[in-house]
Amino acid sequence: MRPLRLLLVCLTISCCGCALAQKEPGMNLYVATSGKDTNAGTKAKPFATLARARDAIRDLKKAGTLPAGGVTVIVGDGIYELAAPLQFAVEDSGAEACPITYRAEHNGAVRLVGGRIVTGWKKASDPSVLARLNPAARGKVQQADLQALGLTDLQGINNAGTYRSDPGLEVFFQDRPMTLARYPNEGYMHIQSALDAEGKPKPANAVVTTPGPKFICDDPRPAQWADEPEVWLHGFWTYDWADSRIPMGAVDPVTNTISLGKGNAAYGIRTGQWFYAENVLRELDRPGEWYLDRASGILYFWPTASLSKGRVMVSVVRDMVQLKDVAYVTFRGFLVEAGRGHGFVINGGSNVRVVACTIRNMGNWAVRVHGGTKHTVVGC
Repeated sequence: MRPLRLLLVCLTISCCGCALAQKEPGMNLYVATSGKDTNAGTKAKPFATLARARDAIRDLKKAGTLPAGGVTVIVGDGIYELAAPLQFAVEDSGAEACPITYRAEHNGAVRLVGGRIVTGWKKASDPSVLARLNPAARGKVQQADLQALGLTDLQGINNAGTYRSDPGLEVFFQDRPMTLARYPNEGYMHIQSALDAEGKPKPANAVVTTPGPKFICDDPRPAQWADEPEVWLHGFWTYDWADSRIPMGAVDPVTNTISLGKGNAAYGIRTGQWFYAENVLRELDRPGEWYLDRASGILYFWPTASLSKGRVMVSVVRDMVQLKDVAYVTFRGFLVEAGRGHGFVINGGSNVRVVACTIRNMGNWAVRVHGGTKHTVVGC
């Protein structure tokens, strides 16, 4: 499992026990996998979704005020697959004397899932696909039709607004992220010579900022990808701290020259910098790698174990829990996983707390905070 980062902007963090203390709630609402959103939200007749519990609290506020001591939504153990992000606005706020808490019944046992389970697997057998596969992978790669499962948002490199370090759709198996088929499997290729607009090599430290920049690669392998659609190059093109994914344009196999496609590196390219290629069916050559043909919606995957020993999931929902101008709301004990983008996004507001949560297998940040005051991320 890869680690996730926490980005805290303009944030005040309280660590002491008294700062985390909370009065007993004045009212409880209940959510359970066995519930129904037409229920009353009681322990005997729980809601089915957190969104319905949120709306019930809105109704309470419209009818008057929150009960003294606030409201706690107790969520029963189980898996809650989200069809869309959970969105909270200013009307979903609590107050200092009556905060709102969404709490897992048992820490880590409530899973908020932003992905979809992939079924309908069969062994890859199309001759044109087998011809492109590495010989070691033939007979071992499985395929599934995502479009037949109703998955049509196959976000990737063409979504330039979100796709820099953010990979869009990802694949998970046995709750671990799998690897988009890449070359090399470890490490990087390098820019042997960055070329200017006239195709001449630039000095070692010079940055090329021309549109559609070209460079000579130090590895001849890309010459094999001339007929591969949507090859993406993920690199540190100019600086060691700035990475981006860019579609490969064309490859000249004679000179080993690569041109970059739409979505060029923001800072240009420079001789000596490094990159690797991904989303290349020909490079699907070891267990754990996958490739998505977006034109057909077919997902190809070489599983690390029998598919009967785990479930394959693709990320779908982006920025799973979103809060805008919200105050005095706590999320406690949830496992948030398998979404695109961020786990929690907090914009403005105050006193939003993410406590004792596990956030894994997300495409970008675990918790991202934009402004506001006295927000807390603790014990996650």
